[in-house]
Amino acid sequence: MYSSDRDSYYSVRAMNIIDYEKKCRENLIRRLPSLKLPLISLETLINECKLRTDINAVEYDTYSSTHFLKGLQILSFETGRISSKTIISYLYLKKKLLIALKDNLFNEYIEVLRKTSSTGLNSSEVEGLIKKFLKVCNVLQPHTELTADEAHQYEFIAELLNCCYKVNVQDSHLVMALVKMAIDRHMINPFDRRFVQQPSYPQGFFGYILKHTIKENFDVISYCSDHSSTLWEYWRYFSVINAVSIGNYDRVMTLLKYGFEIVPERVMKRSGHGFPLIEEVIPRTHRMILLMMSSIRSVNLKVLRCVPTYNNGLSTAASNQKECFRLIWRAIPQPFIQCEELESNIELENSLLAQNGVLRPKRFNENTEFCKMYKNCVRNCAWITKAPRSLKHLSRCAIRKSLKESWNLPHGISQLSLPKTLEQYLDLEIE
Repeated sequence: MYSSDRDSYYSVRAMNIIDYEKKCRENLIRRLPSLKLPLISLETLINECKLRTDINAVEYDTYSSTHFLKGLQILSFETGRISSKTIISYLYLKKKLLIALKDNLFNEYIEVLRKTSSTGLNSSEVEGLIKKFLKVCNVLQPHTELTADEAHQYEFIAELLNCCYKVNVQDSHLVMALVKMAIDRHMINPFDRRFVQQPSYPQGFFGYILKHTIKENFDVISYCSDHSSTLWEYWRYFSVINAVSIGNYDRVMTLLKYGFEIVPERVMKRSGHGFPLIEEVIPRTHRMILLMMSSIRSVNLKVLRCVPTYNNGLSTAASNQKECFRLIWRAIPQPFIQCEELESNIELENSLLAQNGVLRPKRFNENTEFCKMYKNCVRNCAWITKAPRSLKHLSRCAIRKSLKESWNLPHGISQLSLPKTLEQYLDLEIE
């Protein structure tokens, strides 16, 4: 009997609680009609978020939101008023729920597009799909900081670029919009990058993207420099220094033909000693050489770590790296740098820093090593001379600079109606 009485007691109590919450809501709406819509919207958001997170197998705790909703009803019923703190909590929870709902809807939409894009669409169908995707992104404004669970958003965008190449989408605006979206994405926790799957782009993808960047007048290197933590690792293919360091002659030639900066401005600024009130005595061209030697050395060290025997050739470069480095001088008007001149400027900087109470022995030692490396690279090279560059070469640089500023490089060379040999010379194909 005792057990039965206790069960009936708790059942009646539970019914009273349910009835109490219902009465609280009715009384609240009667007293404050303006709260009817917020209450309904908050409750709907909670239920929708719960549904969407369950569908997408995402963990999202709605307990705090539900608890707040019940507390809001009871508090208003008992006190007859709502404090500013409660209103702020309501607005915060509503915003939080909307963000969660938006993210889940975006994830669902991506899954739909992923399945659609894998059904063998043609070029016009892919263009239509991308246009719809960009419109949705414009409305939802998905955040660019991703968690490990959201990395698939970047993976989809990066793969969509691959799809554009495969079906040969010719709308440069759409292609560049996707490139910007891919570059914008980065991880909240940098350590989560290891979970991100990078797409495997085919051989012709590099030229495909280059063509569209020129059409859209888009400076991909500067944009990537402003987004240094980007997940889109393919941007390194547009770095001249990276191409030189791995000895990829064809890529170096292609980048130089398109007028890519050898060292982006932001990278050049970081290459200085780092003290704005102290004069930079190492010229830009000298710092370019030091950066190039540093990059080549880093690549060679990575390669040597895979080799069981130690190699003493760390202060030199491979033949393909030297050829790529030599190619750089076809595209710039600066005279060749003598080793003694570079060494003198390194010592001058170290002396100037010491005079201002700054000791940077590590920087000095590294630059000295890079200077030795440069000396080994250019040893016995007939093309390193003290003479200034020829008028012919300076004219080439001036014409190329003018074409680049008008976004007509390299295709504008063929429109100048020049002899074939001069076209090849302007296009860096011959010395």
